[in-house]
This record gives sequence, C-alpha cells and structure tokens, in this order.
Amino acid sequence: MKKLLVNFLMFIFICNSCFALSLDEKIGQLIIVGFNGSDVNSSDFKKTLKEIQNKEISGVILFSKNIKDKENLILMNKKIQSSSDIPVFISIDNEGGYIQRFNFADFKSAKEISNLSYDEAKKEYSRMAKILKETGVNFNYAPCVDLAINPDSIIVKKQRSYSKDPKIVSKYASIMIEEHNKENIITSIKHFPGHGSAAGDTHKGFVDNTKTFEKEEILPYENLKNYDKLNTVMVSHIFNSNLDKDYPASLSKKTIDILRNEIGYKGVIISDDYDMGAIRNNYTLREIVVNSINSGVNILLFSNNITKCDKSIAKKIHKIIKEEIEKGTIKESDINDSYEKVMELKRNLK
Repeated sequence: MKKLLVNFLMFIFICNSCFALSLDEKIGQLIIVGFNGSDVNSSDFKKTLKEIQNKEISGVILFSKNIKDKENLILMNKKIQSSSDIPVFISIDNEGGYIQRFNFADFKSAKEISNLSYDEAKKEYSRMAKILKETGVNFNYAPCVDLAINPDSIIVKKQRSYSKDPKIVSKYASIMIEEHNKENIITSIKHFPGHGSAAGDTHKGFVDNTKTFEKEEILPYENLKNYDKLNTVMVSHIFNSNLDKDYPASLSKKTIDILRNEIGYKGVIISDDYDMGAIRNNYTLREIVVNSINSGVNILLFSNNITKCDKSIAKKIHKIIKEEIEKGTIKESDINDSYEKVMELKRNLK
C-alpha cells in the first residue's frame, strides 16, 4: 500500500511539474548529453548537475571515463537523481561484450548470448539489469537488434548481433528487454532501420548501405514495437538512398515515417549519438537540430565523448530551437509532442 501511494504521489507531482514547464524547460526534456568527471567533486559534474537542476537537459549518458568505481558511480547517480523534481535519464551503452562501460562487472556479447539457452540468457540479463539498477542507471541503449548480414560490418566484427535470423534476434532481444523491465530500466532497440548490412563505422564517417540493405532488417522492430512501456527505439546514422536520397536515417523524416506509420511504433525515438563522424563531419549543429526535430526524433543525444567535450552544447541546442521556432522552421507543436512522449516514458519509471 505504501509503495502504491508513493508511486501515485510521484505521478501527480510529475504531472503538476509538466503543466508548469516553460518552452525552455520542455526543450530541456529532449536533450541527453555526456560530460567529463568521475566523482561528485569534479567541476564538470557540478556543471552538469546545475543543468539538470535548471531543467536544461533531460539526462546524461555515462561512459567508462565517468566510472571510477562502483561506489563513486552510485554516489554520482544518487546526486543526479535527487537534484530534480522530474526523473532524470541516467543512460549508458551496456550491450555486453565489446560494448560495456563498467570496470567492476563483465557481460557476454550478443553473439555469446545467442549460444545460451533461454534460461541461461535470462540469468545473464537479469544480472546485468540488477547491477544497472543498483548503480542508479535507468536507461540502457540496448539490445542491438541489427542482423548479422555483412561479415565486414562493425556490428558483426564486434559480436554485437545475435544472429542473421530476425526471429532469433527478436527472441534474445525480448529476453533482455523483459529482464530490464523487471528492474524498471528503459531499453532501446537499435540501430533503426538496420546497421548489420553496412560495412562502415558511423563513429568515423559517412556510411551508405543502399546496395546492401535487406528488408528483413526491419522485422525485429515489427516484432518488438509493442513489447513494453519502457522500450524506446534508437535511430542510426546510416544513409540509404532507397529510403531517403538526401539524409541519413537520424535526420530523415522519410525513414522515421516508416517506423511511425508503416511499423506503427508509438513510443519515444532517440537518435544515435549526433557527435559521431557520420553526422558531425557533414552537417552543422543547426542542420542537425532542425532536421532531427522535423524528422520526428524525440530525444537528441550528444555524447561529448568522440572528439571534444562541448560544455555548452545544451545551451546551443536551446538557442537554435528557439530561433528556429521564431522563424517557423521548427513547429512548437513538435516540441510539445516530443515532450509529452518523453514525460510519458518518465512516468513509467517507478
């Protein structure tokens, strides 16, 4: 009874906070950034904390550089979460294998998981979810549902795919989602519309899978679209001229309309890291912000982890969005729509 009352009061409190938010505060709910610093006394951490307190950002993404040890991580995350009257996204890339950030825990890769039985995979993902929960992380950019189609793909080379068979991919991805859901941790299936057929690395530069993309790469998103209320979709930076002749997926309304209208996904869409070379080497920050919002991306992710850490990135994004609303190139209704989706996701965080 006490837990139900606490959850009810939290829901009411969040709702009341929503009605009071200004345009700037609504914009803040659409931004996740990375930062330097691995303890509560670092200047970068204190600056990020202030951004959260001022509702300039919706949350943070953590990397190995932020994790000195387990104790410091727990302390930082408690400080972050207690600094806001709206739940804060504390996110991480923790697929397992090559893609994991903790220095105090180790997890199997997707390829290794695919060789396990259902019960064994469930046990491994339960362990992962419990550690995330214990440390205060509430948003994991996983599972990766890319198909192992191209042996030259970074997805295949780094054992990030469960299989080339979409049924097997969906099966193991659903186990990960389910175990995270039990701990009230948000998941993000990625990288829409599919990265497993591409040979390049979007971290480094432009990647085109126009000639290699296969329709089956969409199937895991169809299978998992309604899996649970804590499931999001991460859209990639892959370029496919058959889907959009002008823009990569994360800046493409035509591509994201496939996810929304053809597949029927209704939840939150988050970009892959806009600091990756595929985007930053080819577009200005203004082009990134305008096209991402107009394409239907709900959360803009900037890692501050690939080239340099831009400590003012959130302020720059706010400025651009407000200027573009004033010019009519961004609709305030799109900001409100994304904001409502994000807040609904946060309401599901218990």
